[in-house]
Amino acid sequence: MRSSTPIRRDYDAPSTPKSVGTSTASRSRIAKLIFDIRTLVQGDKEPEVVAIQPPHLPPWPPLSIEKRACCHDCPCHAMQKDSRKKNWRNRVLIYALIVILLYLLANSIILSVKVYGSPSTGLAATNGTSSGLSVDAQQCISQYTVNAPSDPLSYPCSSCLPVLQYSTAQLDSQDEQILENAVQFCGLRSVFETAGSDGQAALKNGKWAQDVKFCAWSGVSCDGSGKVSSLSLTFPGVPSILPNDLGALSGLQSFSIVGNGESPAGSLPSNFTTFASLTNLHLESTSLESLPDNLFSSMSKITTVTLIKNSQMGNALPSSITSSSLQNIVVNGQTLSNPLPSLTSSQTLQSSLKLLDLSSTSISGTITGSISALASLTELHLDSNNLSAPLPGSFPAALQILTISNNTQLSGPVSGSFCNLGSLQECNVQGTGLTAPATGCSLCQFSQTSTSG
Repeated sequence: MRSSTPIRRDYDAPSTPKSVGTSTASRSRIAKLIFDIRTLVQGDKEPEVVAIQPPHLPPWPPLSIEKRACCHDCPCHAMQKDSRKKNWRNRVLIYALIVILLYLLANSIILSVKVYGSPSTGLAATNGTSSGLSVDAQQCISQYTVNAPSDPLSYPCSSCLPVLQYSTAQLDSQDEQILENAVQFCGLRSVFETAGSDGQAALKNGKWAQDVKFCAWSGVSCDGSGKVSSLSLTFPGVPSILPNDLGALSGLQSFSIVGNGESPAGSLPSNFTTFASLTNLHLESTSLESLPDNLFSSMSKITTVTLIKNSQMGNALPSSITSSSLQNIVVNGQTLSNPLPSLTSSQTLQSSLKLLDLSSTSISGTITGSISALASLTELHLDSNNLSAPLPGSFPAALQILTISNNTQLSGPVSGSFCNLGSLQECNVQGTGLTAPATGCSLCQFSQTSTSG
């Protein structure tokens, strides 16, 4: 009978670690024993070391490197392109530097020739002969050309202006322009120098005396030839007095100055009458004294005179005004003795005068009957005065504007002296006692609505 207990076979049992460890230890002891025996046999003798000879190698053949073209998308292409750009840029900079150096050299040579003069220019040293400049004049020109542009206030106008202003030297056009510029510069700088601290500050804001380019200064205008043609000064940028050197502006055509009632003061420069080209004179809110009687004698081209609120100017106009050919006379806000009789009797003014404004001048008396002799008169303003009746029998036929308002002593009916003017476009007699005729009075404005019978 077979037993049901399973029989345990050897192949089913795993190898034990103990038997493996015993076998390994035995091999180690045997190896150590063999090593010790070998060592005893050889003793202390060092083992012979045989050098190993390196094998003989044949020389390498030369490398054959093929140059390959750089493709468009390769990094080397961008590097080559940058290198070419850099080289081109360097060449351009070098050429530009050379051009600048040549320009500076040429400029220096031209300046040297201009300063020290040459036989072909008007700056040659002829020591006062009629064909050239004196030594003093040459020095003034040289200083103006070299030093004044960078330091305009250091230029010696006090000594150079008399030398240059009256020079009779025959110069070429270029040198003549330099001389003229120096003279005009000194004339304008005298305005700056005679202004107070506030005036100079205001003028500096307008570029005055900061360089020699005076045509760009505020209030200064020049004509096509570089001459100062107009000078307009307004407070605070005004001088405390009008300097004599102002006469250096020989080409001046228009002069206007508006002060603050106190500046400028004093009198007009003695050479003011030499402004032969002056056409317009405007003096307002100044403390200037009476105008010289001969003011208009040499001003053959003057057409307009405007005098407003000049409290120190006196009550009489220059007598030479009757010999002028003025077209416009405006005097407002300052006291006058009635100038109508002398103005209307002037033969030159009878044909030239177009505008006469004497408002707020405290003139008294009557409107002279010779007013009708001013044949060219188109505007007449006599407002805010002390005029009295009677009115003249006729007024200038060309009259277009008539204002005699605020003359409280004018009264009575208007006989039609100006009511029948065919050219009249504006008429104001308000603030008077005048009354319109029954037939009406053109465009005139009356204070009283009643009409005379």
